Amino acid sequence: MKKGQQFFVVDLESVSLYSDEQMKNLLADDEKYNKTPFLFLIASYMRNRSLDWAARNFLYQGKIKTGSWMVYSFKKI
Repeated sequence: MKKGQQFFVVDLESVSLYSDEQMKNLLADDEKYNKTPFLFLIASYMRNRSLDWAARNFLYQGKIKTGSWMVYSFKKI
């Protein structure tokens, strides 16, 4: 990416429900883990990793919520 270009992470909040801390707790408890749909775990993991990577490599510009979607904006500096 060139300097000044923007990068967006788009998140469907109704599917990526869990923070890193919540994920750790779910993974440590077999009963809770087995009751949690795998899609929610995967979507949460991907959102968390994407935002972490973007925050380390780009300048955070803010977020916009539209319905069930959250759009996070980052800029290449």
